[in-house]
Amino acid sequence: INEADISNISAKIEKAVKAMDTKRKNGKMDWRDLPYNQDEVVNDILAYTDNKKEEIENFVVLGIGGSALGPMAVQQALNHPFYNELPKEKRNGPKLYIADNVDPERLTYLFQVIDIKQTLFNVISKSGSTSETMSQFMIIKEALEKALGKEKAKEHIVCTTDKESGNLIKIAKEEGYKTFIIPSGVGGRFSQLTPVGLLPAAFCGIDIKGLLKGAAEMDEMCKNDNINENPAFMYAALNYIAMEKGKSICVM
Repeated sequence: INEADISNISAKIEKAVKAMDTKRKNGKMDWRDLPYNQDEVVNDILAYTDNKKEEIENFVVLGIGGSALGPMAVQQALNHPFYNELPKEKRNGPKLYIADNVDPERLTYLFQVIDIKQTLFNVISKSGSTSETMSQFMIIKEALEKALGKEKAKEHIVCTTDKESGNLIKIAKEEGYKTFIIPSGVGGRFSQLTPVGLLPAAFCGIDIKGLLKGAAEMDEMCKNDNINENPAFMYAALNYIAMEKGKSICVM
């Protein structure tokens, strides 16, 4: 790929840039504003994690798709590759487990390596109707109530979901679970900078204020009209040109 290849698609790049700007102005890309509007949420998360961290040994995410992959990606990128194996004083937080597979044997094996009395379960579903996550949640809820009693069990469940719609928010309100909200205009695969990703990251000692600050800096870089100084434009252009040349598989 050379400079001429990029120059040849400059009109397409310009058209794409205008389309993205229009989409953002019309409120169709709310996830791009997350680095700037999470201050109150971040303070709530940090207060909650500071209060709960020392009480638990394990933090378990119940979620699939974007609800699991975002937290997993940040954990693998920013923390020790063998984070769970580190002694507690070096981890700066509980062990992290992500239960994104509904195979009943996997849940059985998970229960063999964690003490649910020392575990906080984070149920993540924006719609509140993700059948895999909700089925896991019902199993966990029953196990916790059996081991700890109904009132004490509440302290071991935290829900991340939509503010109004879906079954999970209704259950959370009825049961009195601590709840964090996913903004209505943000879809699951774009939700890492909401409580979906910020809560697990904070529990695992990741600086979530720094994470958001970095995202804001990258957003500013991606507003630059110069393709040579805009990593998003360049990445998109290189992938487009590669596909035009018949190279359609990208391995990171």
